[in-house]
Amino acid sequence: MSDTSWLGLGAVAPKDLMEARLQLHHAAQLAASVGATYLEPRPDDSHPNLGWSGSLGALVGRLVSPGRSFRAGLRIGTLELLLLDPDGTVVETLPLDGRTLQEASGSLTRAISRYGAEVPGAGLTSPGYEIPTHAVVGGGRFSRGPGVDLGEMSRWFANGQRAMTELVSKFDGGAEVRCWPHHFDIGSSLAVETADDGALTKTVGVGLSPGDGSYAEPYWYVSPWPRPDAASLPDLPAGGRWHTEGFTAAVLTGADLLAGGPASEQGPRTATFLDAAVAASRRLLA
Repeated sequence: MSDTSWLGLGAVAPKDLMEARLQLHHAAQLAASVGATYLEPRPDDSHPNLGWSGSLGALVGRLVSPGRSFRAGLRIGTLELLLLDPDGTVVETLPLDGRTLQEASGSLTRAISRYGAEVPGAGLTSPGYEIPTHAVVGGGRFSRGPGVDLGEMSRWFANGQRAMTELVSKFDGGAEVRCWPHHFDIGSSLAVETADDGALTKTVGVGLSPGDGSYAEPYWYVSPWPRPDAASLPDLPAGGRWHTEGFTAAVLTGADLLAGGPASEQGPRTATFLDAAVAASRRLLA
């Protein structure tokens, strides 16, 4: 990744991003509910997933066409839902600060109606994923207050999109870079081996997680599948390590990335880790 495209990280310690990440994870379900409501379910469950818009600093869903075509999105740095026309122009901005999940869903539903699109009588359908809990689940309100470091989280997502796009461009058979509302990671999958019927039999999953039950901070991952023998895992550069509990992946945590040097080196260090981890994963699957 070029230095000019990388947004410097470290204004907030990675471990201090949990509150922002949890609120955003639940807010992303609202944006994803549009795809879950209006699009035909796909076998890989990709219909409600989201893509990163660098110009908006937002995760944006797929185009839906219930009468009038539109997209829904979530602007990470300001905790706002967006309603966009087919050209990507923002039609309405819906702040989440101070609102409950139910209020926010109702606000999005009314915005869709004002736009002139059809709204189901039962309202929007939640994607239905089991995600980490937060106070908003029990009626708590979204908050942009102290300790909710949305700007830093937005920079992580922007860097995740750029790094994944650059990485996937080096390989044939790379899937579209998307954010998956279930785990809230932004990533792709690289095809390594395909059966005669077209089914993928060996893949390398790559991405950026903003944090989860394994690591309470953002981290980069490169995951070979099927899982290789843990005894055969090679050393990794740039502060990377192998994670083997529950899943097998080469991991570079946010803390390890920031500890490796100044902000000007973060992009190259990330690229070095990703390139080496993908190469190692492909060798393990050979």
